[in-house]
Amino acid sequence: MRAYSCLSAARDYRSAMELSEYPLFNRPALMLTVLNSASRGETTLEDCLHRLRADLARANEPMPPVDPEDLLAHLGDLKNRLMEAALLTSTEGERFIVTRRGRELLAEHPAGIDESVLMQFPEFRAFIQRSARRPPPEDPRSDQYDEGYAAHEAGSSLVDNPYPPDTIDHLAWENGWFEARDEEAEHERATWRGQPPLPGAR
Repeated sequence: MRAYSCLSAARDYRSAMELSEYPLFNRPALMLTVLNSASRGETTLEDCLHRLRADLARANEPMPPVDPEDLLAHLGDLKNRLMEAALLTSTEGERFIVTRRGRELLAEHPAGIDESVLMQFPEFRAFIQRSARRPPPEDPRSDQYDEGYAAHEAGSSLVDNPYPPDTIDHLAWENGWFEARDEEAEHERATWRGQPPLPGAR
């Protein structure tokens, strides 16, 4: 399940947009930083941040004007995604370490890793599907969710999402589309078994 509410995700997205202006702070580079830190032994998010600062110093790059807590939260989100793809594993407390799969991926993608690379792993695809659930009623982007739901019912595909990738609106639309697809599949299974569809299915 998603670790942040949509409002928190919106804050993280704004931080990510600010970070993307710096070469060492785009998502592929940050995922690489987390994996590289974990490849040297048990590590923490604070260790990843320390490594990031050291990399900046060596490259004579300035530290972006982002709150350290926001940056740690962003690194934490990326770490969770890497764990869902079985590239990292928890050890003791807040510590984690790279897995064999993670080391292999580091060797294959030394320039950076993002979600398009993680999608090759069934565990990560399953995580994405689990995340595709209806947002809570107070979600300010429920309209985009409903648009995605209606789009699936109208026969549109996932690539018809009208919102820019890596935005909250894009994710809300995508969640609606996946929910409609899952409900349709469940309805078809129930019909095939001769059972009524689950309550709440449209």
